[in-house]
Amino acid sequence: MIQFNIKRFGKLAVWSLTNDRSFYVKQVLTMLTVLTLLFVCVTTHFFQTRSIGAYEASDTRAYQTCTIATVAAFLITIITGPSMMFSSMKGKHDLQTLLMLPASNFEKYLMRYATWLVLLPLYLATFFVADLTQYLVNVLLGNDYVMLVAQKVCNIFTAEADLPTRLWVSIFVTGFWLHSCYTLGGTFFRSHKYAWIFTTIALIVLLVIQSSFFSYSDYQEMKNDVTTMDYDVMDFISLAWAVLNFWLSYRIFCRTKNIARFVNI
Repeated sequence: MIQFNIKRFGKLAVWSLTNDRSFYVKQVLTMLTVLTLLFVCVTTHFFQTRSIGAYEASDTRAYQTCTIATVAAFLITIITGPSMMFSSMKGKHDLQTLLMLPASNFEKYLMRYATWLVLLPLYLATFFVADLTQYLVNVLLGNDYVMLVAQKVCNIFTAEADLPTRLWVSIFVTGFWLHSCYTLGGTFFRSHKYAWIFTTIALIVLLVIQSSFFSYSDYQEMKNDVTTMDYDVMDFISLAWAVLNFWLSYRIFCRTKNIARFVNI
């Protein structure tokens, strides 16, 4: 069978989106509820009192809190998103149905991986709805300091645009490597609902093992001796490791068995 056919993939996408409709609706409603309650409660100071004369400073911190929470939510979605590959599946029957679909393994893998890509614009829409809701609520309550959280988010990215290119590259490579680890965890661990938890535990264990070989003084000395060329080599190794993770994730997906228990090998 040809590994990728656009028409066949289109039919698979329609089937998947239709079959997983309830999953996407649940995720969107959950994110909408969380962001709306967070924005409204924090910006209206529902859980705190303020002293007279400190309104503007307190309001500024409130919108900063909302901004940090928003950026963190989207970063977590982007990095851990692939671990939700099979979260919409409710049991062995759904997995068996997926494996029997008239499509190549590569097309099935791409569609499952795209779960977080479908959620991302939906989450963005919920953010704007929640932001507009808090704006209207604050206007109706007559609060003096009212603005959109989106303005604060834009200000952050504008301010951070001046960071050195070398730092941006390292941030991207590190994020891509973490993303690939959750991609591997999404297919390696059998538990669809808690794959991200098991992957996070595995990363923490890896970090603990790594730190056990180096003391803090050794780390500081190594950090001071690292050159730009060393950073380039480390970035290349991280990218190669990320590609390996994606390849292993795909190979494990191709070998997935409906009778496995804890892991898919």
